[in-house]
Amino acid sequence: MHVPADTAAIHAAALRVLATTGVAVLDDGTVRLLQAHGARVDGRQVYIDEGAVQAALAAAPSGFTLAGRSPAREVQFGDGHTVFGSGSGPAYMLDGDRVRLGTLADLEATVKLGHLSTAIEYHGDSVEVLDLPAEQRTRRGTYARVTLSDKAFEPVAITDSDLDVAETVLEILAGAAWHERPRGLVILNTSSPLQISGETARILVRWARLGQPSCVTSCVMGGTTGPATLAGTLVVQHAEVLAALVLAQAAAEGSPFVYGGLSAMASLRTGAVHFGTPEFVLMAACTVQLAHLCGLPVRAGAAITDAHVPDAQAAEESCRGAGAAAQAGADFVFQAAGLLSSFNVMSLEKFVLDDELLTALRALEQPVSATPDDLAEAVVADVGPGGSYLGAGHTRAHVRDLDRPSWLVRDALEKWTADGAEDARQAAAREVQRRLEAFTPPDDLDDVVRRQLDEYLLA
Repeated sequence: MHVPADTAAIHAAALRVLATTGVAVLDDGTVRLLQAHGARVDGRQVYIDEGAVQAALAAAPSGFTLAGRSPAREVQFGDGHTVFGSGSGPAYMLDGDRVRLGTLADLEATVKLGHLSTAIEYHGDSVEVLDLPAEQRTRRGTYARVTLSDKAFEPVAITDSDLDVAETVLEILAGAAWHERPRGLVILNTSSPLQISGETARILVRWARLGQPSCVTSCVMGGTTGPATLAGTLVVQHAEVLAALVLAQAAAEGSPFVYGGLSAMASLRTGAVHFGTPEFVLMAACTVQLAHLCGLPVRAGAAITDAHVPDAQAAEESCRGAGAAAQAGADFVFQAAGLLSSFNVMSLEKFVLDDELLTALRALEQPVSATPDDLAEAVVADVGPGGSYLGAGHTRAHVRDLDRPSWLVRDALEKWTADGAEDARQAAAREVQRRLEAFTPPDDLDDVVRRQLDEYLLA
């Protein structure tokens, strides 16, 4: 893929921005922490020199293992493998042709679908639970994600009290020493341009001091919260994430950190942000290079679209947004299943369509094997020119190698027509129902743990 700019030049420009323009950190205790670690401070404006950035880069690990509830559920960040995470945050749900507010049942459905996926390794907080009072949403949503699946999950980290829930739940699941290993990757966002909110700053410091990883993501909107050029937008993004990295390492040297970049360009005619454009893909690829230049694991790209229904536009834009990032070397593609309307709407049909995409991308991680058996020279000699390989023993030995289950249309035209000529959206709706009916929850939680979760999260 063509990368849009010289990443070394973007990195150098971001360092100059940090040293001369600085970032606003909207929490006085955090400002004092940075000042104690050598930053120049003017009120809440913090100026960070290149030396502090280089020291933070040297301290931060190039990768880490996120512990799972079982060894099979461990998730590796920074080893060349792309971790796919389902998604997080939309308030709305596409229900048939109607858009409505999200519910707990919707969240539970996405967790079930993600649990059944062979490609998704990390559950996001995939839809807002707006049929419950605000004070119950974090606990009830967390309960769904830890009882309906044993995969890694996103601890909600919007407010300080959210982190209280995350700590308590991880202690229930893994014991008092839960924090001796990375177990909870939180997703945090900067506030563009060049700001870190008080909540983000406090959560980042608290989580780092527990030895836990944070993915701090900058979502600069080129032309509105960033310059109207791709490179300028990336400079602001890079400066914000590096400032967050310095803060994390000031709080706890060596704490795991994921560089997050999800910037896009805004329309200067309407002000709307467009995620389905080639510019989003180009900046995702450049984000990967910027993070790897710094030696950090990186979140980039998403299976995101500006389309409002799971149609051809949604498929094409999502394929570019997730596929290009994964193939560029992103370590983490979050928001990778189910999202429509520029992150605002969740769709179960699109969730399973995206899961097919992620399964294909996972297969593309595997190199073409070239063992003597794979090269098949003996069978080529036996069959010879003009022969058939269908009856060969070598073919029988490999007959199931590529027999990958899929519900997508693979039938001949005549059979497809006879079966009702379903389009992809209709087939996806049927597949959603089939998977939800086939779902069984994991049984790894013992009675004591389950009782503690019930008492704490359902009270």
